[in-house]
Amino acid sequence: MKMLLTARFSSLFSLVFYLSLLSIPFPSSEVAAQNVKITVGQAGINPGTSLFFIAKKENLYAKHGLDANIIATSSTASAVQAMLGGSMHIITGGAGAAYVTAVLEGTAPFVLVSSWVNVFPYKLVARKEIVKTQELKGKTGQIGSTFGSALHVAVGFALAKVGLDVEKDVKLVQQPRTDWANTLAQLERGEVQFSLLPPPYDRVAEKRGFHTILSLPDMGIAWQQNGEWVPKSYLQSNRATVLRFLRVIGDAMKVYFEQKDKTLSYLDEFLGSNRADTEYAYEAFLKWVDRNSRPKVESIRTMLDSIKKVTPKAATADPASFIDASLVDQLAKEGYFR
Repeated sequence: MKMLLTARFSSLFSLVFYLSLLSIPFPSSEVAAQNVKITVGQAGINPGTSLFFIAKKENLYAKHGLDANIIATSSTASAVQAMLGGSMHIITGGAGAAYVTAVLEGTAPFVLVSSWVNVFPYKLVARKEIVKTQELKGKTGQIGSTFGSALHVAVGFALAKVGLDVEKDVKLVQQPRTDWANTLAQLERGEVQFSLLPPPYDRVAEKRGFHTILSLPDMGIAWQQNGEWVPKSYLQSNRATVLRFLRVIGDAMKVYFEQKDKTLSYLDEFLGSNRADTEYAYEAFLKWVDRNSRPKVESIRTMLDSIKKVTPKAATADPASFIDASLVDQLAKEGYFR
């Protein structure tokens, strides 16, 4: 009898224990995947590169289950090397010339998965003694970044549009990283006579007595300027993580477009500018950015055309091979872009 009671008690205990396990909220596959680590390179300081910062302020990385380590890149070349080496997984706010060139020269492939700025968002600003574009001939210009960067290419396109040869008609100097305060200081000292500047720095320059010679966004040049590039191999093995990151970017875009006052407060901090200059820059980029960040083939085609002299393979490369628009298309189905 005692053995029977013991057996019944043991069975009852097992049943209670089993039922108690059912009541424990075991993590679903979605919850278990929370806080996925990703290292992100960030390029440039202007409203077009601000989405990562807006996302940080809005706590969007955690919202989408990411533990994002954001690293400011000193140059596109360093970002390329970091991603090829595996220490960086994606670049945000990046322009694609360096990634396209690297692939054509034999590295593992990169693909563009998202891009919301597809023009050169710069003004060409000159010292007051330069009135006409032809007076730039023989002058020295600061490209604002390193040789081979998007800024370097942009100068070439701008000058070509007004009949000047960037290699023969002007002298260009570079700086190791984007530093608009240093660029303005060089203009004031007369060390350089012109430079490309993004808003609000073109407005700052005008207040200091310089003036705008050319507005590149008005020239109709398609160019992939601020977007997300990722090694193709990382995308193939971590598609869900990259998709999470693009949801973060998509939510940050919503804030930019729909919550002006909040965005201006974030941009004040990010740009280090006063409210008037910040609002000027915000409104300028509002006219230039795309509300759907689906990558554009024509912007890559322009890029290939710009590098074919030094990278002959660009002449026959397929621009679509550098793009994977499927993730943005999925976000569109989720209602991110209207």
